[in-house]
Formats: sequence, structure tokens, C-alpha cells
Amino acid sequence: MKRYIITLCLLIPFFLCVSFTDSLDNICNEVNKGIRNGNVQQLSKYFSSTVELSVLGKGGYVSKSQTTFILTDFFKENPPKSYEVKQGGSNSENTKFVIGTYISTSGGNFKIYYVVKKEKEVESIHKLTIEKK
Repeated sequence: MKRYIITLCLLIPFFLCVSFTDSLDNICNEVNKGIRNGNVQQLSKYFSSTVELSVLGKGGYVSKSQTTFILTDFFKENPPKSYEVKQGGSNSENTKFVIGTYISTSGGNFKIYYVVKKEKEVESIHKLTIEKK
């Protein structure tokens, strides 16, 4: 009986944590699909109202619509060939990050880094960086 109670006490926090990270994992999966396909419409659903954006060294804090416009140009100039997630994790209980390698059909090789935050039950991309490898 003691063993059962100890096991239960250890598993309850795990399942509570998993339910939160599952929702963040879902958004990251969708964002990764959008990057992999160069689909800015899919990505834009997850942009915060203001995104800390850096594309090839240029950027700043830009609006959701400006982020969409800039990424549309990036994907036009660098159509997707492949995208592979290299690393991901949580910085805090409300923040998740992903680092991936994006290769374009034009031969460009890029590192893509983004941060998803959960604020007031809404998950969105707050930071997105694309740099040449």
C-alpha cells in the first residue's frame, strides 16, 4: 500500500506537467510544419501581436502583419527543401524554445530559433530568429 501511495504521489506532478507541455508541444508541432512547408499563413496564426523578429541580421520588435510580410519574402527567396528540429526545451513553465536547421532549394542553410510563450491561456510566438549558418 505504501508503495502504491508513493508511486501515485510521484506520478501526479508528472501528469500535471505533461498536460501543460502537451499544449505547447502542439503549437510547436504546428509551427514546425509551417516552417517545413514555408507556409506563412500557418505560422501567422501563432504570432504574438508583437514579435521580436530577426531575419538575416535585420529586425526588431515588429507587428504580426509585418512579421507575416517579412517571412513571406524570406520563404519566396528561400523556398523550403528541408527543416529539422535540432533542439527544444523549456526555459520556464510558460516558455518553450525550438532550434532547427532550414535548408532552402536555392542552397541556403539557416538556423531558425523561436520562442513560444503562454500568457493568459494563449500560446504564441514571441521571438523568431533566422540566421545564415
